[in-house]
Amino acid sequence: MSSMDFYKVFYYTVKAGSITGAAQQLFITQPSASYAIKQLEEQLGVRLLLRKAKGVEMTEEGSTLFHYVEQAYGLLLAGERKISEMKTFMAGTIRLGASDSLCKYFLFPFLDKFHKAHPSVRICLSHGKTEHILQRLRDGEIDCGIAHLPVDERLHVQMTRPVQDCFVAGPEYAHLAGAPITLQELVRQPFVMLSAQSRSRAFFHALLQTYGLDIVPDIELGSVDLLIDFVRKGMGISLITREFVLEDLAAGTLVELDIVEPIPARSIGVVTIPNGDLSQAAAFFVKELVADMELL
Repeated sequence: MSSMDFYKVFYYTVKAGSITGAAQQLFITQPSASYAIKQLEEQLGVRLLLRKAKGVEMTEEGSTLFHYVEQAYGLLLAGERKISEMKTFMAGTIRLGASDSLCKYFLFPFLDKFHKAHPSVRICLSHGKTEHILQRLRDGEIDCGIAHLPVDERLHVQMTRPVQDCFVAGPEYAHLAGAPITLQELVRQPFVMLSAQSRSRAFFHALLQTYGLDIVPDIELGSVDLLIDFVRKGMGISLITREFVLEDLAAGTLVELDIVEPIPARSIGVVTIPNGDLSQAAAFFVKELVADMELL
């Protein structure tokens, strides 16, 4: 037996009121329980228990020790219960990251369902631009992220989902929506765009370069939601992921412009570290998130 076993026997002996009772609860022999108590007393150099006809009685030193042992044993039991809950996905912490727009339009509906099903699981969400999220993932600060693809070989893409961008404008530009328009004609209009550091802006720039075009936006913003607000107000045209503006298009608060040149599809994905040691809760979360996004 180890020192920890000696304390365990001591704890059970006091709780049971006898060495025999402790031995029965611990499924050990009475001589083994008596040996543990004796070893603990020798180790501490004090008498802990007095043997009585009907069991045992704590000495003053034994009572003092039991006060601490009881607290420590309670913490150990609480730890065991917590680990058991984590193994059954009832508890734990999920660290994930996504841009504000991907979180709002793709991640939030799943988080709502997951939190209701597993309310004891703590969710820590980091938000920021794709590059910031991917760096936090590489640094081990988060377990998974939803990001625009591609990503470098240091990261693992759990699943891929295509997204389609489109050009939208406020109702003031409805006259441009009557017939297909070329990119060359389109770039003469005022534009509202995300900041130059965003992947959406880089995608738009690459699309224009394909046709030998370029543009300097009239308004540059750092938020997709703010960008949509500005476009609704008629302050310019923008290229944006269609899923972000479906309600506006249906309501007529935005109109989609038909472009002659094809707009390539992009992809988003659930990204993790290759062979990363995810907690039970995080591994379960990633599995459920992947399954949910595959249904979208």
